[in-house]
Amino acid sequence: MAPGLVVEEVDVAGPPTSVAIRAAGWAEALVLLAGARGSAGRITSPDGAVATADVDADGIRVSVRCGDPMDSTVLRSYCIGAAHMAWSWVTSEALAVDPDGVVHDLTVRSFGVVRATETPHIDIRIEHDTGPPRNGSDAVFAAVAAATWLHLGAPPDWPVGA
Repeated sequence: MAPGLVVEEVDVAGPPTSVAIRAAGWAEALVLLAGARGSAGRITSPDGAVATADVDADGIRVSVRCGDPMDSTVLRSYCIGAAHMAWSWVTSEALAVDPDGVVHDLTVRSFGVVRATETPHIDIRIEHDTGPPRNGSDAVFAAVAAATWLHLGAPPDWPVGA
C-alpha cells in the first residue's frame, strides 16, 4: 500500500483502537503519500476498489470503480456517506480526552462531525466494471480525505477547519 512507510505500533492512553476496522491504517498512509506527492491521484484499496476525488470550492467530485455493483443506488449512498465522513474527518472531527486518555463525552456533536447541510455538494460517478463486487466506499473515503487535505493546503495538524 505504502512503500517506504514503516508503521510502528505505540501504546498510548486513550480509547482502544484496531487496524482491523474498515480503512484504518491504510487510509492514513495513502493520505500521507498524497501529501508527499502533492496529488491524491487514484486510490486503490487492499481489495482492489479504485477511487479518485477532486475537491474545490464547488464541492466534492468522486469517481469509483469497484466491480459490478449489486445495487448502484446503495453503492452511491455508501460513497456519499464515505465522502461526508472523509470531509468531516479532515476538517473538524476530534476526540477530547483527559490526561489519562479517558473520553468523557461521546455524542455525535462532541466528535465534531460536520452536519450534512454544511457538507459541500458531493457528486458520485460509478465507473463501469464487470468484475466481482467489492467495497468501494473505503477507497472513496481515502480518496476524498487526501483530496480534501490537499485542497486545504495540507496543514500539519488535524482537524484543519474548512
